[in-house]
Amino acid sequence: MGQVLKQENPVEVAKSLVIKLQERAQETEDNRRIPEETIRELKEGGLFTMLRPKKYGGQELNLRTYSEAVVEISKGCASTGWIVALCAIRELMVAESFTEKAHDEIFGENPEDVLFAGVYEPRKCVVKKVEGGYLIEEGFWMFCSGSLHATWGYFGFPIYNEEGVMVDQKLMTVPFKELEINDDWHTLGLRGTGSNSVKMTNVFVPDHRITSFSSALNGNFESSHLRDIPLYHSALFPGLILSLGLPGLGVLKNALESFKESLPFRRAAHMGVEFVKDAASTHAILAEASLKVETAEHYFYGLADEIDRWANEKKYMERQARVKALADIGYANKLLKEALDLLLAGSGSGFVYDGHPMQRVIRDFLTLHSHRSLSPIITLENYGRELAGLKTNAIRY
Repeated sequence: MGQVLKQENPVEVAKSLVIKLQERAQETEDNRRIPEETIRELKEGGLFTMLRPKKYGGQELNLRTYSEAVVEISKGCASTGWIVALCAIRELMVAESFTEKAHDEIFGENPEDVLFAGVYEPRKCVVKKVEGGYLIEEGFWMFCSGSLHATWGYFGFPIYNEEGVMVDQKLMTVPFKELEINDDWHTLGLRGTGSNSVKMTNVFVPDHRITSFSSALNGNFESSHLRDIPLYHSALFPGLILSLGLPGLGVLKNALESFKESLPFRRAAHMGVEFVKDAASTHAILAEASLKVETAEHYFYGLADEIDRWANEKKYMERQARVKALADIGYANKLLKEALDLLLAGSGSGFVYDGHPMQRVIRDFLTLHSHRSLSPIITLENYGRELAGLKTNAIRY
């Protein structure tokens, strides 16, 4: 149906874009959206199609390659890294979750233009089952990253029985032209992601563009036409949450490099040395921050490799391994926050000035760090309950 859009190594493409993204970071933040020039470069470089089936113009790579590319892009701009991470992982989710009929409709005419945005948990959704599909009478979803560039959306909605108990969560995919985007993304950080809320009013969605998200999270995919491809056996929920954590790694790797580059020029005060680089406290801070970032990288890339290993064997990752996967992500997120705190401790008060490079790092990282799915406390608690022989408090594993 479609031709593969790009054959270049996406990690190398990502590295080649870092300086450009750094130069556009202020514009991205000020305009609260990714510049169209950047979107074009990302599309031409195949950064959005790393996990799309070749049949639909994608590259069918793996989670490790995807992860490294996201980290590199995030070194240049956290907002751009977030968009690459989420839009690319959505390709995996849509590929695994929906039928061939849905895929043919989505990618049928201009697969090179397709870009996904979406949210699986609504703040409000009034839905009615009708002949041939569902009528979304009123739907409202917040935090729809990439909404300003998307052509297709995916959105979740709950199904309740007569007693009001949720018995399933559905996932639908719809053309973005059927949605209304609210211009409400005025935030502390990740300002360029365009993570606006969206709403839907009296939209009919045919059955072939509806699937059970609950079933997909357990590896029961409707994409029977892709079962022979190892990638589309990847554990869905760990992959989705991994996508949220990876940009933070890129942000901290960039912050660490910036900190080191500034050392030769920073004079010390009240430290017993002339330059900050000569202080023993600086050495300890730099070493510990570096080790925390390296350890977080180990957790992220190790998880990507583990998801790939299971997928290559065409096996769906076992539940306990999925629970641990989220704990790994939460713990890596915790380490990155600790590394940021160390770098701030060694930076003095200069970062309070507008334009200081650490200021955007702080705002962007704290914004993504606070995502509930990345919570070190919640993910560790659930893993601990599993280790203690109890059920987790979360259903999506």
